[in-house]
Amino acid sequence: RRMQPGAGENLRRARGAPVRGRGHMGGAGKYIEMDRLDKVVNMEEGSRSIHKERAEMLGGAIDTAQADKAHARLKRMAAFDSHDYDPADNDLEEDARRARKRADYKAEEQWRWAMSVLIGVVMGFLAFTVDGLIKKFNGWKYGATTSSISPGGAGFGAWLVWVIISCLLAAVAGGLVSHVEPLAAGSGIPELKTYLNGVHLRGLLRIKTLAAKLGGIAFSIGAGLIAGKEGPFVHGGGLVGGGLSAFGSHTLGFRTKKPSHFRNDADKRDFVAIGTAVGVAVAFGAPIGGMLFTVEEGASFHSTGMLWRGFLATCTGVLTTHWLDQLDFDAMDFAGAKFGVHRDFGLFTDDEANYSRVFWWYFWEVPVFAAIGCMGGLLGAAFVNINVKITMWRQRFIPVSDKYRRHAEVIFVCFVTATVLFIMMAGSPCKPIPEAYRTAAATDADGNGVSDELPGGVAKFEYGVETRRQIRDQYFRSLFCKEDEYSSYGQLFFVPLADSLKLLLHLGEVYEQNGTDEFEQHLFTMDALIMYFVFMYALMTWTYGIGAPTGLFVPSLAVGAAGGQIVGRIVRAMVMSTGSEIVVDLHTYAVVGAAACLGGATRMTISITVLVMETTGSMQLIIPLMLTIFFAKAIGDKYSMGIYDTHIKIRGAPFLDEPEHAGVAVDKLKVAEVMADSLVTLRPVMRVRELVEVLTNTSHGAFPVTTTDVSEGHNAGDPIELHGSITRNLLLKMLTHRVSMFDPEEPREVLYENSEDRDALLEKLKQIPFKSPGVEMIASTLSRREMELSIDLTHFMQRHPFIVHADARLSRAYRLFRTMGLRHMYITPSKPQIIGVVTRKDLVEESAALTLGEKAADLSYEELTETERRASHDLPFLPYYTGNPGGVDGGAFSEHAAERVQHRSVGSSGDPFQKVPTSPSQVRDY
Repeated sequence: RRMQPGAGENLRRARGAPVRGRGHMGGAGKYIEMDRLDKVVNMEEGSRSIHKERAEMLGGAIDTAQADKAHARLKRMAAFDSHDYDPADNDLEEDARRARKRADYKAEEQWRWAMSVLIGVVMGFLAFTVDGLIKKFNGWKYGATTSSISPGGAGFGAWLVWVIISCLLAAVAGGLVSHVEPLAAGSGIPELKTYLNGVHLRGLLRIKTLAAKLGGIAFSIGAGLIAGKEGPFVHGGGLVGGGLSAFGSHTLGFRTKKPSHFRNDADKRDFVAIGTAVGVAVAFGAPIGGMLFTVEEGASFHSTGMLWRGFLATCTGVLTTHWLDQLDFDAMDFAGAKFGVHRDFGLFTDDEANYSRVFWWYFWEVPVFAAIGCMGGLLGAAFVNINVKITMWRQRFIPVSDKYRRHAEVIFVCFVTATVLFIMMAGSPCKPIPEAYRTAAATDADGNGVSDELPGGVAKFEYGVETRRQIRDQYFRSLFCKEDEYSSYGQLFFVPLADSLKLLLHLGEVYEQNGTDEFEQHLFTMDALIMYFVFMYALMTWTYGIGAPTGLFVPSLAVGAAGGQIVGRIVRAMVMSTGSEIVVDLHTYAVVGAAACLGGATRMTISITVLVMETTGSMQLIIPLMLTIFFAKAIGDKYSMGIYDTHIKIRGAPFLDEPEHAGVAVDKLKVAEVMADSLVTLRPVMRVRELVEVLTNTSHGAFPVTTTDVSEGHNAGDPIELHGSITRNLLLKMLTHRVSMFDPEEPREVLYENSEDRDALLEKLKQIPFKSPGVEMIASTLSRREMELSIDLTHFMQRHPFIVHADARLSRAYRLFRTMGLRHMYITPSKPQIIGVVTRKDLVEESAALTLGEKAADLSYEELTETERRASHDLPFLPYYTGNPGGVDGGAFSEHAAERVQHRSVGSSGDPFQKVPTSPSQVRDY
């Protein structure tokens, strides 16, 4: 006889064998158990081609290749668990909420703001520390190598010093990932984005991950890997936000008794999101851009409160870094130091550069900017697709599980990178130092006195103003060239990556006087720009994904800036060939190119526009930047996803995108077609032994609680009476602390006697900061007597879990699931019973206040104080239009309104409806 659907699982459960596959995967478990999708594989080609053309099959995995890929991705998802952002709604939590006073709500809100400030301050200190380490490592490496260089020499000794130091630093960066915390690899943005979407990644927010990530990025950049610090700072900020908001640490083994707020998934998610915003802000010195990054790319769940607190946190973080930088530079002149005149990607202060004269554009350049955006989109798509191929090869030959091979790859990549950069510097042609910087003596050729100051009449040098000699020594180094010459390739290749980006964007600003008259714009040689563009693009593509902390922002910006300079030079040459005196601004093209390349790789838009403007001072370029980034995203999306979304897919995480990007297949199916109908249920009161057996034999993350017996005579898909739902983690906590366990033969003890006991019990059951151990470990600590006790789940189960109809479209369930941040959702029969309806007006504060007031009167509550009585509904009323309900004449429920209702209640036959309301009170009742 053919078994009923799900009978196999019931049979295995009855025999005591573990239930395979389904676990927290729901209905997808049936695919996870399969080795191959035989139905799709065996489909005839004729039938396959017919179904492809049917609209109702659009989005289905009909081809064998499509089915195999979808099946493989789904099987990878089985390793992931999910967070549940649905607030706890059990009897204990309800009792605690009813007992909360106004002071409790006020204290919690104050702590939210205080925590935001604290996250900003801590990330400011960490950013200052990491930046200091990077400067020390770069100073050591470049200083030791430069001292080994002799003009006209062979350079082998200098190369050896350069490579040894680089590889030593890379070995530390790779070791922190391979041997300390694998999740510290890469930028961390895909991982944080996955976490904020509701997917749990074990170890992502541990203290050792923070140390490995931020410590490792300092060594990665010091080693000269083509990487930036911004991505790791995003991860570090999320770690700080999640760790501080827990008021405790699982690793350190402590938690505070007071305060004890925010120990739930939803609040932790919000503070992690705020931390990511601060990470971007302190990395770029861009508070607005940092917050926009989190809203656009990081957080899947937004709220106005999170935006406000993130706004404060990013401001505090950047302020802290500025304060520490000034103290480090000159603590004695702190009061007289000018703040706000330094850009993260600027060579000079705003006073010197005068960005209003540096950046300009012409209307006829708009199509050129659009073309740069298209090229940025193509380059970004090529980068993503090539990096995917490299990642596949890397996973095959250098798997994450092979620590030593992964560690060796980091050192090898660093060796190749260092060698390429050194060869480019050593083989560089020599160019004369520009006239503006060449003479720094006290007299000119005629013996007249010459100041060692910059052209342009600068008479006084304030903090940060460079002299000609300093600019020449820093940015026009001779290296292997003669004294009055500089290395044209070394100018870009023999400097830290972030410094080469600054040179491409800004070098020459302080003597360019509108780009005309006395001084020309600084022109990098075309061969240097082309080689820089090609080598950096190739090394960036290869480096992203190795076993070391590496960010993508700075490499993408540097490659794009070089590309923009190349396009600008071409446009400049074309304009000059016409004999026109129009001056093309190369700085503008460098900034636009940088934004185009970063937008093409990441597909971010608004946040990149603001970040680039904040970090380069290019406020005048807002329209070119917006246009360029739009085209970069539009073109890039045609050929691939963004790099972060691509790596999320590669990792196999069950990431839920926004509903409009969920795919067309969810519109073609009903919920009943994808749901798991073979349920493992718990009884409200059951034996501890039975509960342990269920937890041991299944991997489910939550269980419906019911009195319906599903062991015999119950087919899969038959409805059951749902009393509530309870999560696996809460059950493990209850077993760990022996909560609500009792002997049926003896009188039961009360759960708690007062509010202090209740609050202490709630703290015991929280998963933050201390997570519950596995069921095997807990079972080993339970005595035989305890195993025979009963456990009451009634007061701990979620009383009102989210439900959706079985015949609802899958897209409806998707929207509810994604919007509410759920971990699971139960399915009801197509025609459930109802007892009432709620509208928007029933949910507003005024309705709740009136209902609670009536309830207080019915229970003979004491009169509220004036402070407690004050609420937002005491504001005056201002109607939208004439006749707007709620006016002084009684509004919609005046006598005249009641007459209109009575008049409209008479049908065409003249007979009124039964029980027509005729007075305002009856209208309200009606």
